[in-house]
Amino acid sequence: MPVCDISFENSVFFSREVGYVDANDAKTWAEALLRYAKASDVPIISLVDARQATSISTEARRIFALAAETPNVRIAAVATNTLLVTQQSRMAALMGTVRHTHETHFFRSLEEAEQFVSSYQAPLAYSSR
Repeated sequence: MPVCDISFENSVFFSREVGYVDANDAKTWAEALLRYAKASDVPIISLVDARQATSISTEARRIFALAAETPNVRIAAVATNTLLVTQQSRMAALMGTVRHTHETHFFRSLEEAEQFVSSYQAPLAYSSR
């Protein structure tokens, strides 16, 4: 499956895209995002590693745009290093801006995206003893 390694930890919903991403892949991703967002007590952050993606179908872009309406998502970060996937991802983000609940930011490396995401994670509560 081109959308793989879906996980949720410390308020971060992570996924990786590999190869051609079609509508079924986007639907699986959007359903997982909704499930984790609904189950979380705090707004979640979406982190997508799309560095190995080669293309995103038109229908998948539409589904990703609709996922921008998912409640309880604080911010999204996408790491991509190919021009085509960057353009297609930006088009999906642009289509979702009308009723989006969060902004989507793009990065050339996963490390940059992870740094960005860490700045949005909820601070840990420390007890004073």
